[in-house]
Amino acid sequence: MKRSYLITAIIGVLVLIAILTNPNQDKHKSAIKNKFYRIYQQSIKENYSEDDNEWAQAGQAIGMAFGNIFIDGIIDNLVSSDNYILFSLTKVTWNGDTKVVGLGAFGNVYISKQLDEKLKEKIIDKQ
Repeated sequence: MKRSYLITAIIGVLVLIAILTNPNQDKHKSAIKNKFYRIYQQSIKENYSEDDNEWAQAGQAIGMAFGNIFIDGIIDNLVSSDNYILFSLTKVTWNGDTKVVGLGAFGNVYISKQLDEKLKEKIIDKQ
């Protein structure tokens, strides 16, 4: 009998923690932005050459700054989250098509590896 109370109490505490730590929409957007920035910076570094002159390096720095501003605007408009009390889902809407790309739970947002592959395909392969 006491064992069932203990199990019920543990489950209740876990549910309460899940509810209180469910990430908000800003945390979902931040996770996508971080992923986007990382891949974008990787693509810039791959195209960076030590032999570039000062003007080329300055151009790359300006391009990176504008790229970051552009990324912020895109993500703010395209990324949303659905809250299901215990967890939340990260969604991206592109051309009217909405896809789930992440899961939020216990204060963290986990983004799908498939999104990495798609971003690399779109960002790095286009350069």
